[in-house]
Amino acid sequence: YLISGGIAKNVRDASTAIASSASEIAATVEQQERTIVQQSASVNETTTTVEELGASSRQSAEQADTSAAGAKQALGVTEDGLRAVEQTTEGLNNLKDKVRAIAEQIMRLSEQTGQISGVTAVVADIANQTNMLALNAAVEAARAGEQGKGFAVVASEIRKLADESKKSAERIYQLVSDVQAAMNSTVMVTDEGTKTADASIRLAQGTADAFNTVSEAINSVFLNNQQIALGSKQQAVGVQQVVSAMNAINLGSKETASGISQVKVSATNLNAVAKNLQALA
Repeated sequence: YLISGGIAKNVRDASTAIASSASEIAATVEQQERTIVQQSASVNETTTTVEELGASSRQSAEQADTSAAGAKQALGVTEDGLRAVEQTTEGLNNLKDKVRAIAEQIMRLSEQTGQISGVTAVVADIANQTNMLALNAAVEAARAGEQGKGFAVVASEIRKLADESKKSAERIYQLVSDVQAAMNSTVMVTDEGTKTADASIRLAQGTADAFNTVSEAINSVFLNNQQIALGSKQQAVGVQQVVSAMNAINLGSKETASGISQVKVSATNLNAVAKNLQALA
């Protein structure tokens, strides 16, 4: 009887210890289960947030690509405009050179017409002198009487030719003066044309400078957008890697929760066995 009582006491003590340990295990497992559930919820929330971040990164990359394409197109337009300005400037320079050449030719022609005017003046002076000589010859022929009549006729004809030469010289002089006046006006016009061409060239150069400034700005935007797109794509890749890692953690948490549930069931069964032993003891 004493032996049976001792065995029963040992069984009771052991079952009590087992029940206590089983209760502690069950409490610990429940705490771990709650922790795993919270962890799983946090992982799910974090995964959702990271996926939204990935979507935003992809959208930013697409927008940056679109902006870069627009900047590239605008850059092409500015380059076309710059080439057009350069062609205009080249044309204006050619026009300026031609106008200058025309002005130089007109100046040389003006000098030549000036020489003609000088020659015409000499002809007119000679005609005057010839007229005076013919007049004197006619007077001397009249004094000579009958013998000088033939010479008087010749002197009269010489005077007529001298008068006509003088009138022709005067007309030539007037024409040359008119031509010189017209050439002077043309020179003034060509000077104005040269000034206008210079002003147009300066304006075209200013336009070219503006195109260059715009082109540099657009090129900077293009390069920045390319960098943004590249960074966003790299960020999207990194985010996807984080999502994959979070999914793996979530899967591990679920597997851990499943294992904890099994441990919880085992602890509950162990606690029930211990209570049965206590009842038998």
